[in-house]
Amino acid sequence: MEERPVVLITGCSSGFGYETALLMAQKGWRVFATLRNVKKAAPLKTAAQGLALEILQLDVDSEASVKRAVARVLKKARRIDVLVNNAGFGAYGAILDFEDAEVRAQYETNVLGILRTARAVLPSMVANRKGRIINVGSVAGRVTFTGMGLYCSSKYAVEAVTEAIRLEGAHLGIEACVVEPGMFHTSFGANRRWAKRWEKKRSLFQVLIDRMVAFMNSRKRNGGGGTPVAGVILEAATAGKMAIRYPVGWDAWMLTTLQKVLPGGLFEGLKRLALPK
Repeated sequence: MEERPVVLITGCSSGFGYETALLMAQKGWRVFATLRNVKKAAPLKTAAQGLALEILQLDVDSEASVKRAVARVLKKARRIDVLVNNAGFGAYGAILDFEDAEVRAQYETNVLGILRTARAVLPSMVANRKGRIINVGSVAGRVTFTGMGLYCSSKYAVEAVTEAIRLEGAHLGIEACVVEPGMFHTSFGANRRWAKRWEKKRSLFQVLIDRMVAFMNSRKRNGGGGTPVAGVILEAATAGKMAIRYPVGWDAWMLTTLQKVLPGGLFEGLKRLALPK
């Protein structure tokens, strides 16, 4: 029998990572689903019964944890065909409200975490002269929103990191892409971290961020939970030639299209008008 392709996925306790791990296992992949806190693995473990899916601990904020997890996968499977960098969170609030520690935490996970895992899997991929790195970004990596500037900036960085990996890894057989979801019904919103100044009602932008929160709570989400994003990640993993970007959801397509066709000032004005008074 042909050997199963091997995928390592980060951030699998819920949402996109959870759905992607299950879908790829169902489609015949050997899946190593990783979580920062394995105490949250029970739902995935139950759902994955009978599938070629193994759960491992991996905290993308820790280089030692990343290296241990990758070494375990290589010991068991001898290779990693695809890395899915899904782990991340959103820090919300006015960009000038965040203290240095809050900024570092956002970049530690969303940017440095991707670089750590990519560095760890690179030698094995180069040895096999092939490998794919799929970074889960966001439409917020293409379009900046009020009250999301720090998160957006981290996802803009993911776009640049992905492009650099594609340019520099091509001659080694390494491909990369970024998946750009819009807003979906997942646990991502519940895991947001808010600027402490806003939470303590000490922000100079308090009223503006209050309006942003009202707008976010009223927005229509894309349907299907994390399933549509998982489907696109699988599409990228199996494509004959990966595209650079994969927008997912009506809002991701609409916003990136409007950004392309509208003058910059007009597009910025529309984003301001969207907030409730």
